[in-house]
Amino acid sequence: MECGILEERNYSMQILLHNKLKYIFILIITYFLSLSLVAEEFAIENNDLIISGGQVEDTEQILFLLENNENINRVVFNGVYQGRQTDGLEISDLIIDFELDTHIIDYCWGNCIFMFMGGQKRTMAKGSEIAISMEGYDPEFIEEIIESKDYEVVGSLAEYIVWVDDIARIEIIEYFTLLLEQGVQPAFIIESIEKASKEDWIPRRKQLLEANILTE
Repeated sequence: MECGILEERNYSMQILLHNKLKYIFILIITYFLSLSLVAEEFAIENNDLIISGGQVEDTEQILFLLENNENINRVVFNGVYQGRQTDGLEISDLIIDFELDTHIIDYCWGNCIFMFMGGQKRTMAKGSEIAISMEGYDPEFIEEIIESKDYEVVGSLAEYIVWVDDIARIEIIEYFTLLLEQGVQPAFIIESIEKASKEDWIPRRKQLLEANILTE
């Protein structure tokens, strides 16, 4: 009887150990995958701080570069994409605090617009573009969440839905507030939310100038 209990305990311990090792392995893989996404690069050329690549999030590095290079008067976004809105807003605040101009070379996609909008003078090289993205979850992604029960990190499925809805509302308010504070026409902000909710929206230069996204 005791041998059976011991064997059962050993078996349970093996399962727990296996699951723990599996969890650690997933964390390690996730970490290295995240490193591959963080492809931001910084360079200083003349009076420009040039940011390029994806997943721009190193606010501390940007602050360090600005504090130690007093001649920087402009931040250039050279092919910037991806990134989290929270990071974009923090970097935008830095640009506003340091009273810098912003400029786009090639493209500024997704959450790059939050950083760009921090500039006093906002310009864009010919042939470049701004893509505004606010697409929500597609049905396939929601089905995966439900099947895998990933929503349980928040609580019940109902609590997860409320949480996602709250986040979406906050992000729209933050977007609207920043653009309004930076002098963008309200009609453009509303139009961008409507269009970017369906697919990435790339406004024409004329629209960007008329709306005051580009200042000159």
